[in-house]
This record gives sequence, C-alpha cells and structure tokens, in this order.
Amino acid sequence: MSQITIQTKFHTIEGQEWGNPQGKPILAFHGWLDNANSFEPIAKYFPDHRFIAVDFPGHGKSSHKPQGALYHFAEYAMDIVSIANGLALENFILLSHSMGAAVSTLVAGTGLLSIEKLILIEAIGPITNPNESAPEILTEAIKQVLHPRGKKETYFPDWELAVAVRMRAGDMTKESVEKLMERGLEKTTKGLKPRRDLRLHYNSFFRLTDDQVVAFCRKITCPTLLILGDKSVYPLAERFTARKEAIQNFKQTILPGGHHLHMDHPEIVAKEILTFLDTKQP
Repeated sequence: MSQITIQTKFHTIEGQEWGNPQGKPILAFHGWLDNANSFEPIAKYFPDHRFIAVDFPGHGKSSHKPQGALYHFAEYAMDIVSIANGLALENFILLSHSMGAAVSTLVAGTGLLSIEKLILIEAIGPITNPNESAPEILTEAIKQVLHPRGKKETYFPDWELAVAVRMRAGDMTKESVEKLMERGLEKTTKGLKPRRDLRLHYNSFFRLTDDQVVAFCRKITCPTLLILGDKSVYPLAERFTARKEAIQNFKQTILPGGHHLHMDHPEIVAKEILTFLDTKQP
C-alpha cells in the first residue's frame, strides 16, 4: 500500500493505492462520513489491478472546504470527475459505496469519464424528494445552517470509547469500525477527534426528483453491477425499479451482510466483483 495525494482545482485529495501500478485501474469512493480505509479489506483481492481509494473532501485526510462554504451533493460529482482527471484515468472501473455510489450513478450518467464498468454497493442514485417538498427542504436546511443545534465537535478520551460509540450505530463488525477509525480520527490536546468536517452533517439545500435520477441512469452506457446486503438497513432490493430498468446493461446481486458488507465480508464481495469484471460483454 502507498499513500497518494491528488491536487484538484479546489481540493487536496488524499488516498491510498494497492496492487499493480500498471494494472487496470479501479477508482473507489466511500460512503458518507467514511474514508478510504473503507476499501482496504477488499483491495488485497485485486493484486493485478491498480486499486485506488480516496477520501472525499471533508472526509478522512482530504482538505476541508474554506470557512463560510458548504458541502453540496452535486459538487461531489465534480470531485469524482476532477480526481479521475487528476489521475489521468482512461477506461477504468468505478467502484463506490453508499453516498459514493449515489454520486457515481450521476457521474456515469454525465458521460464525462471513460468508465469501463460501474460497480455500486448499497446505493443507486441519491435520495430524492417529490417536487412539492422542495420549499420545506430548503427552509429546514437554511435554518439548520444559520442556527446549528447539536452540531458540536466530538472528542473521545480514548480509542476504546470512540470505537464503542460507533459500534452502537450497529451494522458493522468491530474490526471494520476500527479500520475506519484508524484513518478517521486524529489526536488533539482535547482527545481523539473525528477528522470529518462538521459541516457534512448539514442537510441538503435541494434534492433531485426520481425522474431526474432516472434520466441520469438512461445515460449510463457501461455495464453496471449493484451489490446489496441481505441484512442491510436500506431495503433497496425491491426499490428504484425505474432506475434499474433505465440502465442499459444492469445486474443486481444480493450477498450476505449489512450496509458495509464490502468491509465485513470482503472475500465474498470481491469474488462477485471479479466475476463481473471477467465477464465479457456483448
């Protein structure tokens, strides 16, 4: 494993790289409040690939937005494009989990990148809302930013407590929690503090509609695999039928595990991905 730094137009992106530097690139993006370590358990199953996982802005060791700025969901799409361009990737595999998968769905629909195959874990497009809810969403987001309540930095006196607090949220093994914490915590004079930018907790100002997300899905031309966990807290197997049908070359598979199944059961997930990558498309 080696540490990498990518300078985009707006951010300094930190990440990690495994495998064969001359191999087919896999570019991996993690979920909300996670970091590049999300893919460390699975990366070892791809020794012939150039496996790259990065921290989204505001996450892990990547730079935060300047004072007064906020995190807008659509900007993550620009970040993925900027990072792929910064790495000069062509005909690469885009692998993403949760929020990363939601953003990657949109990115694949823009046609801005040369994506050979798309692998989504536990998300296909972002959360949406009906048109009539837009005023309420914007109202609550503005109120939350101008009058933040309960949004204070957290400090843990020791490693054990930090891990225990994350474990209470469930859906992950202790080993997986510790792996994320290794990159997600930093030492301060007040104790261990999450590296994530506190502003990531603010609600979105706007959300796309279902029809808009389906429009992105129609533009996805590369073979796409959606991997879901059979014990996930997000019941996606029977949802988003229109999105799935809109993708020209789409496959869905359900594997043992919860929302972070790629961390808890990396061998099973890696086997499914390798089969998908080895399958020749018509």
